[in-house]
Amino acid sequence: MANAAKLAANPAVRMLLMGYPGAGKTGALASLANAGFKLRILDFDGNPESLILHTEPDKLQNIDIMSFEDPLKEKSGHVGPEGLPKAFANALKAMDHWKYVDDDGTEVDLGQSKDWGPDTVVVLDGLTGLGKAAMRRAQAVMNKTPLNTTQAVWGLAIADQEAFIEKLTSAANRFHFVCISHLKMVGPKDIGSGDMDLTREIKMQQAELVPTRLYPSALGWALPQTIGQHFPVIVSISVEVRGKSVRRQFAVSPRQDMDLKMPSKAELGELGVENGLLRIFEALGAKPPKT
Repeated sequence: MANAAKLAANPAVRMLLMGYPGAGKTGALASLANAGFKLRILDFDGNPESLILHTEPDKLQNIDIMSFEDPLKEKSGHVGPEGLPKAFANALKAMDHWKYVDDDGTEVDLGQSKDWGPDTVVVLDGLTGLGKAAMRRAQAVMNKTPLNTTQAVWGLAIADQEAFIEKLTSAANRFHFVCISHLKMVGPKDIGSGDMDLTREIKMQQAELVPTRLYPSALGWALPQTIGQHFPVIVSISVEVRGKSVRRQFAVSPRQDMDLKMPSKAELGELGVENGLLRIFEALGAKPPKT
């Protein structure tokens, strides 16, 4: 519970950042690190190079990255995790207490996330990788593989993925949160050859009501359409190539094919990849830390 005046004075940005691969989503985070924000990256994609490249050398110390992956191997007709999948559970633990041993043996302990303030930005990079980790965990819990996965496995994985997002978008958090996501085309459910007449009728009626649009790449059919409810801010970034000219920029206004939202009265104009994310943060009232 909090007074609205206090919330307005110390806003916590909760943003869903969407775009196709190569659009500049991860690299755009550099503007926040360069402004002095401390970035805590939950890395499921394993591609931090663009962020490091565009961050000023003396600001790289503002970025801490924890990578989460389940080593894979061939398993009796399918590819699966080597041993028990731990990526999803380890990411949850990191958000309780951010500590690890670096490759050179250095012990890193950045404390508990409940103590982080508005000088810190937690980044989930990205939603697709989180979904894969949630699915592998659900298959292990229910003793299934990709060859015999059931709807119950899908249900558990989808619930876990949404619960993870709920944890990071909680109103109790004082830090900012940016969730990076690929785009996923979602439309009416296909009619299957084994569907009963009633099921076919329902799907046909849904086809008239559900438009085919772009959504964040969450698991399943329904979650991509509803996961945006956890984010007050939804923006996209796209790349436009004309000859030798490459232009990347943010979009914050709703589109016919994509839900976007930006609760700010500021006139932002064009938002390039170099400082667009920082300008959005500032328009939302999130001030860079004093250095």
